[in-house]
Amino acid sequence: MSILKSIKESAAGRKMAGNYVSLLFIQAANILLPLMLLPYLVRTLGVEKYGLVLLAQSFCTILYVFVEFGFNLSATRRISILKDNDSEKSQVFSAVISIKLLLAVAVAVVYAIIILTFPRFRLEWEVYALSYGVVVGQALFPDWFFQGIEKMQFIAILNVLAKIIFTALIFIFVREVGDYSNVPLFTSIGFLIAGTISFIISLKFVKLIKPSKKMMGELMLESKSIFVSNIAARLFNSANVFIVGMIAGDAIAGIYGSFEKIFTAAKGFFSPIMQAVFPWLSVQDEAKRRASIRKMAPAIIILAGIFITIILIFGEDILQLLFDDPAITAYTTAFKILCTATVFAGLNMLILTLYLPAVGAYVKRMNILLIGGVLNVLLACLLVSIWPIYGIVIAVVFTELALALLSWVYFFKQSKPQTYAV
Repeated sequence: MSILKSIKESAAGRKMAGNYVSLLFIQAANILLPLMLLPYLVRTLGVEKYGLVLLAQSFCTILYVFVEFGFNLSATRRISILKDNDSEKSQVFSAVISIKLLLAVAVAVVYAIIILTFPRFRLEWEVYALSYGVVVGQALFPDWFFQGIEKMQFIAILNVLAKIIFTALIFIFVREVGDYSNVPLFTSIGFLIAGTISFIISLKFVKLIKPSKKMMGELMLESKSIFVSNIAARLFNSANVFIVGMIAGDAIAGIYGSFEKIFTAAKGFFSPIMQAVFPWLSVQDEAKRRASIRKMAPAIIILAGIFITIILIFGEDILQLLFDDPAITAYTTAFKILCTATVFAGLNMLILTLYLPAVGAYVKRMNILLIGGVLNVLLACLLVSIWPIYGIVIAVVFTELALALLSWVYFFKQSKPQTYAV
């Protein structure tokens, strides 16, 4: 029976389809609103100040992995399994929220010390400090909980709300180069509002109770390999703008960051279906999981192929239309090369963000991502110092290819249903 037929004929399938629509709505907002904002910010702030804003955002994205601590997967899986047990759900929810808020405070202290210690950051401390509001807003936002109980419509509405708020504020109040510090301020306001509202809504489904130390310890132990995996993932998903900025300067970071925003938006098309399928896939038998992954792969290749073809043909026109900046369009070839990695990214996401977490193979996932993260950082640091834009592009493409090969070689080697230790 095909996946589509299963969706049509079962209540769980229909719920999955509804969740997919909600997540697709989120992704549309994730793609369209930043793409509306991107050219405006580049033209208003210039590539150097825009690069500074991206550098601060990249820094905070890296920091958030220490706050999230792998609960994006482990807590989602726990909640999806316990969704009919209100008492256990409340225990897990309260423990995760408590841990994340405690970590957010601890990370904020370390972040402040770093900003005040190093002149590179101290010079623009307001931008870095204001950017941290996004971390707090995300810590409050229990998207992992709504995904686990398969109520993705709340995530959709509130994610879009956050983006609409900060997009509108930026368009209204950021009018010249001197307004650059307002960008992280308004972005943080949007995420803090959405995080607070989502937290309040979540209390309609669970009770906030004093978490047991035992539960908190269990959750952190279960999440440790995901945490390490997420650090590794950030080393090639979010750290590249930071690396480019630190080595080649804010202007080059702004140029590469503009390309990365479009590349990330393209990869984002794959996320809704994977997030919607994840709770369902987690409770299936191994044979059904593997069959589902195999059936999804051709769709990923086709979608990526369409995007790559469009970029190869119209890449220069797209950059000209969006930015109208010779400093950016001069690197059209680098942009095209970067976008070819979309197909590798989609294929490795099937295994690394869907299959392995669904079967609880967190250690296997961690090992693959660690290889990719270390490889990316080594290549980026080496190549960016020699050939800034093209160097980081080559590092990204090679890393995504390596991850795809490692993921699928491992998948095909597992010919029998496996039992995984967390």
